[in-house]
Amino acid sequence: MTNSADRYGAVAQILHWVTVALFIAIFALAWIQDGMPLSPEKVQIINLHKSVGVTILALAVLRLAWRWYSPPPSLPERMAGWERRAAHASHIALYVVLLAQPLIGILHSAAANFPVVVFGLFTLPALIGPSEEVKQVLESAHHLLARVILALLVVHILAALRHHFVVKDDVLTRMLPFAGPSAGPGAKPGAGR
Repeated sequence: MTNSADRYGAVAQILHWVTVALFIAIFALAWIQDGMPLSPEKVQIINLHKSVGVTILALAVLRLAWRWYSPPPSLPERMAGWERRAAHASHIALYVVLLAQPLIGILHSAAANFPVVVFGLFTLPALIGPSEEVKQVLESAHHLLARVILALLVVHILAALRHHFVVKDDVLTRMLPFAGPSAGPGAKPGAGR
């Protein structure tokens, strides 16, 4: 269940891949709602988008807590210093956006005087009062951060693929369920230590 020196454990893998699935869902919902005229169906899509966003926020907090409790595997010893710094910076950036984007969305809803009802189960309290000016600023920030998230995800995916196919270490496979230690092409035992 916990992370080892060689690979991520089941909990970290589940949290990672559920977050990936939710990111795909939330971007799809945003794309769908942007193309719809205002209607009860659009409001349902918007509410679902918000519910998924709140779920991503909760998972981000859980992921950080789990990362503290069960530290991730070490990066491969042969990684250059600049690669280590880039990997560390990109992971920090991903966690920042995992937390910031849903919070901005929640604040935007409050500024728009539109409650956040999570899967029809409960309503989040409004953290700020209605304000058209604040709503516009938060809406712009939400859209900008969505582009930043997409850019970070592309970098993250390309880096993982580079490690797997070019560097041939186990950086990618240690996050894959059912892949044993050192399962990358050409990886040697202990390459992830």
